[in-house]
Amino acid sequence: MNKSFDINSFEERLNIKNQFDGNLKHGAAKFHSQTNRSGKGKPADGGLIREHAKVVFDTGVDRYQRIKGFWEEVNNCPVCKSCERDPFLSRLGLEVWRCRNCDHRYLNPRINYKKVCEIYSDDKTASDMYLQPLQKEIDRDKYRYGLSLIDQIGTPSRKLIMDLGCGAGVFLEEASSLGWTSCIGVDANERYSLSYKNVPGIQYIQTTFESLDMNKLGSNYDCISMWNVLEHIYDLNTIVSVIKKLLKINGLFFIMVPNVESLASRLIREKSATFNWKHVSHFCKSSLEKLMDQHQFECVHLETAITEIDNIKSYLSGEYPYHGYGDPEGLFDFITPEYIHKNLLGSRLIGVFKNVK
Repeated sequence: MNKSFDINSFEERLNIKNQFDGNLKHGAAKFHSQTNRSGKGKPADGGLIREHAKVVFDTGVDRYQRIKGFWEEVNNCPVCKSCERDPFLSRLGLEVWRCRNCDHRYLNPRINYKKVCEIYSDDKTASDMYLQPLQKEIDRDKYRYGLSLIDQIGTPSRKLIMDLGCGAGVFLEEASSLGWTSCIGVDANERYSLSYKNVPGIQYIQTTFESLDMNKLGSNYDCISMWNVLEHIYDLNTIVSVIKKLLKINGLFFIMVPNVESLASRLIREKSATFNWKHVSHFCKSSLEKLMDQHQFECVHLETAITEIDNIKSYLSGEYPYHGYGDPEGLFDFITPEYIHKNLLGSRLIGVFKNVK
């Protein structure tokens, strides 16, 4: 069993999670710089990035305006289908709404499906970040943690695992090295395909998630993972129902998503980079659990990861959150990783759900 910590010990889990928290391990300035997040036109700069600029333009007067022809209305909550909602925030030409029924937040309008597939297939900003050595180092620690959670909770076997939104394939490499027999990766970005050439034990499939072909993917998966992917999905209920059919009974669905109720999102609000063109859904604990419950998945583990602690302290110091200023006077030492994760205020939710019926 892959066990570097005890799943029942908050302290042991916290110690491991701190090792893949870029703000904690390297400091925000170094982490953002060495993972291509900072600099003109990059996510930490605070303006439009390359892909966002394909559907929004900066007028210089009224600022960010949506380019006509690329947008569609979202009339109901993607989780519970309620049409009752309130405005939540606006950022760079984007409007985020809050569902009155389940607290889910979602983008409305959103980029239409045809255009978003075109942008995803050539998402240079993402590949420039996730192919960087420092990012891969952080990701390996993160994925080992996730695989240990999966092992300790238990799957029917360790034969077949699939990662939806596999990116550069680091999670699959780790799974293969830890003894998973067949590792399948699915991603819409063709820029990642070269990462999979001549990698034994790993199969890469390039497709959009909404176009998943069950005949091609097979079935009887022991585990399916989505690391920071579910927030991108246009039809949440359809994709979760497909995943349920792909999994064995008692198979695990592992999810990491941005936490809209994190301390960083609560404070930084419209400056938070999580509110971007590709995140059409913004989950909180209750909306994630509601979505899974609707499809008869049992929640067997839920916690948060990634503090964004330097970003938070920079903002509280009166500086731009992503430029690495931090808290040089130590005024906010009371904000600790322990406090953040004990109160489910980390910037990512981790949920493990069992296919019980």
